[in-house]
Amino acid sequence: MAVYVPDPENPVSAADLIEELGLELAARYAGAEDELIRSVARRAYRDLALQEALRRANLDSIDRKPFEAALARNRALAELEGYRAQTLRELQFTGLQMAEKLRSDELAQSIIDIAAKEGEAAAVARLGMAKRLPVTTPLTGNATQAVAQLTLDLSSRLEAMHLRIARYPQDAYQRVINMTASNVLLGVQTSQLAQRTAVQRFLGEGITGFVDKADRNWHIGSYAEMATRTAVNRAYNDAGVWRMQQSGINLVTVQGASDSCKRCAPWVGKILSTDGTTGAVTVQHATQDKTITVVIAATLEHAKGAGLFHPNCRHKCTAYLPGLSIPQKGQEYDPIAERERETQRAIERKIRSAKRDESVAGDDISRRRAHRDVLDGQAEMRDFVNTTGRPRASYREQLAFADG
Repeated sequence: MAVYVPDPENPVSAADLIEELGLELAARYAGAEDELIRSVARRAYRDLALQEALRRANLDSIDRKPFEAALARNRALAELEGYRAQTLRELQFTGLQMAEKLRSDELAQSIIDIAAKEGEAAAVARLGMAKRLPVTTPLTGNATQAVAQLTLDLSSRLEAMHLRIARYPQDAYQRVINMTASNVLLGVQTSQLAQRTAVQRFLGEGITGFVDKADRNWHIGSYAEMATRTAVNRAYNDAGVWRMQQSGINLVTVQGASDSCKRCAPWVGKILSTDGTTGAVTVQHATQDKTITVVIAATLEHAKGAGLFHPNCRHKCTAYLPGLSIPQKGQEYDPIAERERETQRAIERKIRSAKRDESVAGDDISRRRAHRDVLDGQAEMRDFVNTTGRPRASYREQLAFADG
């Protein structure tokens, strides 16, 4: 990533920043996944063709003398095994090379730095609205330490993906061999189309095996997006809160979207403290020479413990300036809005899955069938957005976005 400098006069909104950085990282890992799957698919389908030729050679050798038939069969098997060994070496190198390239980009450090800088810039811009800031209090947080810890957390998540990427090509190819090898050795007359379909279905699953703390399984693109969005939101908010505390501001208010989930909706618009204060307190007005009473719902840490800022959350904290800030209102939990969002995500996954099937199809029939599924999914999405009025996020339907 290029050197990034925030603009305190026009800070990027938290929601846009989380979306953009999550999209960028998801696209990188989903793109790597797609490239690896294509490499495996190309070799797997060629392997299937060789296996089919070997099976036919076995059938043709029935009329030969036993010795000649065995010699021809062993020669063909040796040729196939030699090809497989070479393929495994090539795929192993491809996976290692891809993982090393992603490591060298230092994505975690770049992304967390951007999020923290934007969080501080947003806090500075908001604090500039207050003329009567309180006396600076002893710091209760440290932006540098917070950024370092978040960078380490995100780096650990990305390293798990790097290791999986390095292993995936050879593991997937060996799985394909195991799926089809018995048919060749036994001389079973299995439809090559059926074998291609089975391979396509397996490769269409993508790179999986990522489990979060809630024991949920993720595909690599979705996991990359979730990990990035979570880390970016935390870095943005932590750096902003640190900047507020530097200026003696220990009150924040939570802002969110109209489709907030059940865990976050209760906190939107609430006033929270970062120094442990709760209940009704008298504080200095932000712009006038007087005091006012505000009600602090809870501490920020308590709200986090109750589910605020969960993985994939896009809510943010802004400085609460007494008498000047107007907390967001009317943010009741709407199960219909949440259900519509989840439905839209499901349709997007369906479209991406069909596009993946189309990209790894081994024959024209499978490719046309997958393309028809793509068109059906896109038609379903058009009907959905027309019915609900939700905006269509076309970039989430692209294969390079994520798959899972």
